[in-house]
Order: sequence, then structure tokens, then C-alpha cells
Amino acid sequence: MKRLELFSALIIAAVAAPALAAEAPEMSVEHSIVINAPAEAVWAVVSDFNGLPRWLPVIVESRLILGKNREVGAIRELTRANGTKVQEKLISYEPWNMSLGYTYIGGQVGATDYFPTIAVSEDSSGKSKVVWKARFKRVAYWTDEPPAGQDDATPLNGLNKVYAMGLENLKKVVEEGQQ
Repeated sequence: MKRLELFSALIIAAVAAPALAAEAPEMSVEHSIVINAPAEAVWAVVSDFNGLPRWLPVIVESRLILGKNREVGAIRELTRANGTKVQEKLISYEPWNMSLGYTYIGGQVGATDYFPTIAVSEDSSGKSKVVWKARFKRVAYWTDEPPAGQDDATPLNGLNKVYAMGLENLKKVVEEGQQ
């Protein structure tokens, strides 16, 4: 009987082990900026799913590899300044709310479970507010001791830097285009 209990305990431990395995916490970033331009002018730039190189300096090329620009399901391949590539899919596009969302689907990703959104709104003075935020996990989400470059700090620091820089450059591009 004791052997049966021991065997049962071993089976339960083996089955339960994956459930008890480490899983990285979900993280998030959120950045916003006020742009001295009407929301429609800002949305015209932001909503161009294939136009990221226009305002995000770390992206040197974007090409649609499936679907049509500004349509849910479109897939773009981005080439970063360091030469790496990533593919992203447009998963929500709401021109009436001036918002869109996308996710990684391939290439050299910087995070997993990556779901960013970007939204534009207008205030009563005619200026626009852009909010770019994301939720994600580190690449090595399954281990307590991730390899170098796959820890929590890497995507968190990287996305905070890129989002802030991108929004500053978006402001510059839109405001200079308004003159």
C-alpha cells in the first residue's frame, strides 16, 4: 500500500510540476504626449500602419507583407536600425476612436505576449494627446533565471526608451508638418 501511495505522490508531483514552474510577471509601459495639432492630423500619421519609419527613428523600413494598410489582419515587416527584423500584425483598428493595436507574430521579438495600443484624442483647445502603451512579458518568461538580455529589465527599459523617443519624434513630425 505504501508503494502505491508513493507512486501516486510521484505521479501527482510530475503532473503538477509544470503548473508550479516559474512564469514571468506581466509588465506594462505607458507614455503620452501632447501635440499642438488637431487629432485628425495626428491620427493620419499614427494610423498609417506601414508608416512607422516616418516618425520612429529606430525603424528604418516597413513593408506590408500581408493585407492592406489600415485594415485589421495586415502584417508588416519592420527593419530596425540594427538590422534585425520583426513582423507585427494589426489586431485592432478603430478610426472612430482613433486607436489601434498590434502584436508581434515573428522575427527577432523583444518581448512575448506583447500587446501595444496607440490612441489619439483631442482636447478642448484643439491640441491632441497621444497615448502609447503596451503589456508584455520578457522573452524567457518560463524561467526564474533568464539568460542575459531576456530578463524583465531588458524589454521594460527598451520599450520605455523607444516609446518616449518615438512620441517626441511624432510630435516633431506632426507639428513641423502643420506649419
